[in-house]
Amino acid sequence: MKTVKVLVVDDSAFMRQTIKAMIEEDPMLEVVATARDGKDALEKLFRFKPDVVTLDIILPGDKDGLSVLHDIMELLPTPTIMVSGASYENANYVIEAISSGAFDFIFKPSGKPSDVERIEHELQVKIKQAAVSRIRMGDPSRIIDKKREVNVSSKPLTRVPFSGSSIVLIGTSTGGPKALQSVVPCLNSKLPAPVLIVQHMPPRFTKSLADRLDRLSSLKVSEAKDGEVLQQGHCYVAPGGRHMRIEENGYAQYKVSLSDSAPVNGVRPSVDVTLESLEELQGCSFVISILTGMGKDGAKGILDLCTSGKKVHAIAESEETCTVFGMPKAAIETGKVNEIQPLHNMAEAICSQFGLQGDE
Repeated sequence: MKTVKVLVVDDSAFMRQTIKAMIEEDPMLEVVATARDGKDALEKLFRFKPDVVTLDIILPGDKDGLSVLHDIMELLPTPTIMVSGASYENANYVIEAISSGAFDFIFKPSGKPSDVERIEHELQVKIKQAAVSRIRMGDPSRIIDKKREVNVSSKPLTRVPFSGSSIVLIGTSTGGPKALQSVVPCLNSKLPAPVLIVQHMPPRFTKSLADRLDRLSSLKVSEAKDGEVLQQGHCYVAPGGRHMRIEENGYAQYKVSLSDSAPVNGVRPSVDVTLESLEELQGCSFVISILTGMGKDGAKGILDLCTSGKKVHAIAESEETCTVFGMPKAAIETGKVNEIQPLHNMAEAICSQFGLQGDE
């Protein structure tokens, strides 16, 4: 892999130097320039043409981080990682930024050595992933035939039966907030199943994500609460920092159970944890959709759920529309995925299992 060139944008000279030092601990990464505000950032974007930009959410002057991001995506599309504080207000900004084209986000480092070391590693990994994702910036419809459908199973596809209960689960990570905006609002309002969403995110951010999806969707979308009973046509977003399990709650009823147990696959919430809990549900069918994301979370869960004898229809997002093809690729490699679909076909693929079309 060639050296990745990075532009660091932050109004604090101390933070610019801190982030620069963290990035350049990796010999494959080079900070080619730093910028103190929006105007400076855009000038250096065109001068240095970096592979990746790290961009502070809060900037002085006429252009805040979101405005600069919009300019970057319009004028010279470049993978951009937002740098944010941990406040609820910043969470709203981050969700909007990712929905507007940002690759991902990272928290600003505190003064704790353990915190700096953790964020340093995370930042380096995300920069490298962002650099190789560059080919997929922009509208996926420009790079893939919208009518393309790939069936990776040799057996005929079957619909989930209407008798009995069904649950839909959508798992995703990097690029997920934007991908979910292309799927959840397009789900049919008559969907006869609850929808579980597991998005790798820290606390507070999942609440902002759920609120945004709720405003865009005909289905109700909310952050899941411990003990609540699942309802058809309702989407439940696993809270950041907590695993979400589903348990039986009487005949044909299921409830949410949240826990603070150790991360799985390095993340909490974990798709695998939720899928593992589904194995215990009696008389229930499942439609599983794995979208863009780093790592392999969800692959083991799909494999175990399918081999447990449950009726499962698994769909993975195709590489052409993924921001990062890690999670869908790992799911496909289990041999248990029934369909590979581009993002813009995903809602239709889910709804078709219930004899429905996606909402327009």
